[in-house]
Amino acid sequence: MDQRGIISRMMQAYSCAKDAELAAHLDVKKGTISNYRRGRRKIPLAAVIKAAKDTDSTLDWLITGKPSGPNTVLNIQNVAKPKTFHPEFAYDNYIPVRLLKDEIAAGMPSDIRDEDTEGYCLIFADKEWIPGDPEQYVCCRVKGDSMYPILKEGDIVAIDHSQRDPGLLNKQMVAFRYEGGASVKWLSYVKEDRVLGIPENKNNIDSTICLVGEETETGIIGKVAWWWAKGK
Repeated sequence: MDQRGIISRMMQAYSCAKDAELAAHLDVKKGTISNYRRGRRKIPLAAVIKAAKDTDSTLDWLITGKPSGPNTVLNIQNVAKPKTFHPEFAYDNYIPVRLLKDEIAAGMPSDIRDEDTEGYCLIFADKEWIPGDPEQYVCCRVKGDSMYPILKEGDIVAIDHSQRDPGLLNKQMVAFRYEGGASVKWLSYVKEDRVLGIPENKNNIDSTICLVGEETETGIIGKVAWWWAKGK
């Protein structure tokens, strides 16, 4: 990862001229910025996400420097799902994805019913955003703080139900089915018959999920493809 480039783009996004200014935005010491730039310390993903949110920049641009396509648009429509696009419902090149009424738990699990739809989120119709069948995606609201600071209560996550192979989801953000509810965690693949769901917020380590045996097949709802944050 080109950390020197990431720091340069962060400074550009924040309109910073000095390391001390960027350090203030990221709530770190001035010397930490130099260590990031020189590769002495790894830039935390949370810092890049913060910069993206603060400056309305895309993660793709901050990390790679490559301009991305149109930003995903969150536009919730409380109408029946259309069979085709219509000017009053969606812009050209956007796909409606179901938004469920029930909150998904980012802390301890809570009930979620796939049939209970609040509306639809409009997603940019591009293979990079929706590589598979749009019908395999749902959007849900986050509840709890075990994924803080990446996810906060009220944020919306998009889940790809087609991505459920634990061997391919190691270290990915995943929605788990657990104790009659659902929870978002980082998936840790221990071995073929054992999977952990680990919270980002270490203060909530007691909300760790452990799936054993057949639970590794039934307990994974899907991969969290992307999410929308409310901001401060």
